Amino acid sequence: MAVDAAQRRQLSHRRRDQHLLLTGPANEERSPVPDNLIPAIRGALHALRPAERKVAAVVLAELDFAAGASIRELAARAGVSEPSVTRFSRAVGCGGLRQFKRQLSHSLAAGVPYQAVTIDKRDGAALLVHKVCDSIAAALDEMRERTDPAALDAAAALVAGARRVCCIGVGPGCAAVAQEACLRLQRLDIAASAHSDGESQRLAAGLLGAQDALLAISLSGCSAEIADCARIARRQGARTIALTAAGTPLSRDADVPLLLPPSSAATPYSPGVAQLMQLALADMLAIAVALRQQPAVLEKARRAAVGLERAPSAQAPGTARA
Repeated sequence: MAVDAAQRRQLSHRRRDQHLLLTGPANEERSPVPDNLIPAIRGALHALRPAERKVAAVVLAELDFAAGASIRELAARAGVSEPSVTRFSRAVGCGGLRQFKRQLSHSLAAGVPYQAVTIDKRDGAALLVHKVCDSIAAALDEMRERTDPAALDAAAALVAGARRVCCIGVGPGCAAVAQEACLRLQRLDIAASAHSDGESQRLAAGLLGAQDALLAISLSGCSAEIADCARIARRQGARTIALTAAGTPLSRDADVPLLLPPSSAATPYSPGVAQLMQLALADMLAIAVALRQQPAVLEKARRAAVGLERAPSAQAPGTARA
């Protein structure tokens, strides 16, 4: 009989612990629930635990699914435990998943989430201009505060000393940034190439050697193609610079990670902001490399730029020489 009583107490304690794990103490003070959860989630990414960050990634990528999913469905989609989903909900200011889903539904109904602001259907063109520009400015301000100068210096030293640099990116946004980064390096007389399809990327990575560098650009940091190329380049002895978000597989595997701030997470409504942040980081890298180069190299690059400006295609229509 005493054993049965002890077992009942143990079971009662276990249930109480599970309840506290899922809901938290009843008297615990929580931050006010944000009016718009979507930018709040992006802003909290850097402070979340790894499992909570996985839940956040699923929510931001599939907003409609997250607003209607059960705790079991959301945990399965993110590959985490159910208590991790509850901890994530509480980390962004909600009392639990039920309140989180209710507030997320309200956020989706309020208007279009564009980075740190919400653009409503009633907003006129003038207000839209202000909101978009303010959002871009806020993202770049965050980037200024969060970019690691030591990592930028290390990446610049690697590029400046490399025999050649292979720039890769998958998808319209990252592929365009890879091409732009390649052009910036070519203007500094660096042997750089850009590749956007998987086959040419793997071929280029396989041709790299110990004196070469791979610049891998991936916003999600989870691209299988990019990860494959990074592994191939590493086997060949090349070193990898990753232009990606913090906490991603690519950022952990790279020799030098150049990390984008949490707000760089793109949504269907704001991919341009993320791309602008990537381009800004590519500009920082190119300028840091230029500052390491010898005056003769910079003069050569200047003459090349002047020649480009004087090319017939750059002249006004009707002024080209015969």
